[in-house]
Amino acid sequence: MATVLAVFVALSGSRLRHWLTPPQLTITLANAEGFPATLYIFNRETNEAQHQTNGIWYHVRVDNKIRSTTATGVHIFLILIEAPDASGEFKPIWEGYAKLGCRHEPNLEPKDIGYHAECDLCHVLKDPREVRFSPLIKGQVPDTFIGPFKIGVTLQARDIEAESDLLRLEISWDGEWSDDRAEMKRHFVVKAAGARGGA
Repeated sequence: MATVLAVFVALSGSRLRHWLTPPQLTITLANAEGFPATLYIFNRETNEAQHQTNGIWYHVRVDNKIRSTTATGVHIFLILIEAPDASGEFKPIWEGYAKLGCRHEPNLEPKDIGYHAECDLCHVLKDPREVRFSPLIKGQVPDTFIGPFKIGVTLQARDIEAESDLLRLEISWDGEWSDDRAEMKRHFVVKAAGARGGA
């Protein structure tokens, strides 16, 4: 009987743990200052590098607060993009569920998270001077913006067992670039903002 019980616990322990203490996902902006890096721009016809340009990458971080229970099959979704109308009020310009790629790992497969992981949100480039978002499936969302602009984006982390609260970020850019990081922080701003109706 003890052997049967031990086998049962071994086989169902993971399921029991997920039922008793399910994963608890939270989602935040990883770093409001971003991370500088270099991007190689390729010629689409020849697939050869044309030039390299400076850029700043911004990431979203998902945490699993219940570290003893692994969150399985995690994706971070971009679910809403808003832009201000003539009166300055934010209105949706896109809604859906677009998966974002994990940082340094643009893989279509979901990720298992014991502690935390980060995904690519967007990056601003010096040349060409534009902002690019990072959906796993290109063309699924408006993914390239030219400044100046101000938009709101809403994101959510989801796995098989749980989902996070919504995270709404506002991204503002005056269209300018500076190699000085302190100056660039005044040109390009990413900040957390309160959720709006419908988000």
